[in-house]
Amino acid sequence: MKHLEAHKRALYELRFSPMCKPATEVANLTQLESHTVRARTMMLWRIAWGIIDWGPREAELLYESTLDSISCAFDVFHYPIHQYMLDARADIWEAGLAPENVKQAVGRDAASEAGDCPESDILLLAGEVAQLGDDALLGPMEAALRAAAVDSATWVAPTGALSYALGAWDVAEAQARRVADGIHGGGARTVIADGPETAWALTRIYAALGIEMPDDVTVVLLSEVLADHLTPGERDLGVVFVHDSRPAYLISAEEPLHTAILPGYTEDELTFGKGPVYEAPRRLLGAMGAERVHGTWTRALAKTCGADDGLWLTHPDLAKGLAAQRLDHAEYLGATIVVTDSPLAAAWLAKHAAEREVEVKLLSELFV
Repeated sequence: MKHLEAHKRALYELRFSPMCKPATEVANLTQLESHTVRARTMMLWRIAWGIIDWGPREAELLYESTLDSISCAFDVFHYPIHQYMLDARADIWEAGLAPENVKQAVGRDAASEAGDCPESDILLLAGEVAQLGDDALLGPMEAALRAAAVDSATWVAPTGALSYALGAWDVAEAQARRVADGIHGGGARTVIADGPETAWALTRIYAALGIEMPDDVTVVLLSEVLADHLTPGERDLGVVFVHDSRPAYLISAEEPLHTAILPGYTEDELTFGKGPVYEAPRRLLGAMGAERVHGTWTRALAKTCGADDGLWLTHPDLAKGLAAQRLDHAEYLGATIVVTDSPLAAAWLAKHAAEREVEVKLLSELFV
């Protein structure tokens, strides 16, 4: 278990961190102690130190949640818990112990086809759309770019983020090389990521896999481009709740301050994490005069809607429950519309909001 062994000391320390349990997401849904971050951290510690071996149930537990980056954000010491989970999944995959549903999700991702990268100075890379396998949200994104007078070409291509999150780093590397080579061959100087997961792949995953992006390429979020180039007029959107996907945290600029985890604290939203990935959607909504609401679970502490890290493919029932919890939270805060800059989150939340009073919109859909 070469990847997990690198964290032996940290896992030993983390067993005693009181911050492991409060941010647990799936355990709040299933009420199973084995789904808590603390229980799974204890399990990883035992495996890393050779006390127990990987078995079918141990492997399954590593996939019955997201990468738990919310626990990293919630912990005042910010232990990189998501990295422990990533490395453990890589060990499982390399040992051939991945559950069948994980293998199927990786196989689906690996079989995703991408045409040649178009030649353009500005490229919209639709990686989250590629993972969805549905380009219904592509139209609003392209229309919003046109409204912003941004002349770009679109490439729908799997980035490798899904396979990487599931531990299949060999598959992720092949996909990443194809994307990097395509961008280089197409001559793009600016690559616009369709959502936070795509930006995570381009700015973090590729470096971890040893794949270099062309030096003269700038990666920017679609929400940033729209915030910088659109001047929307005021309009009545109702009461808005902004959903931040979990990959947003992995590309954020600053961790939450310790005051963010104080019970009931909601005063200063900037306390919950900073960075363009959080600011751009809120700038746009502010320019539209939107009334926004937020609670504790915002920005870096935003709970998953189930669409992150492939959970919607590997454990759809759990992911459905997480979507319901996220919508419940928005309704509890009095929101009438949920807005997100993640196509994956928008599609998954909208699917489960059909019979609710709260509406779900991708940020780009507000401008077409």
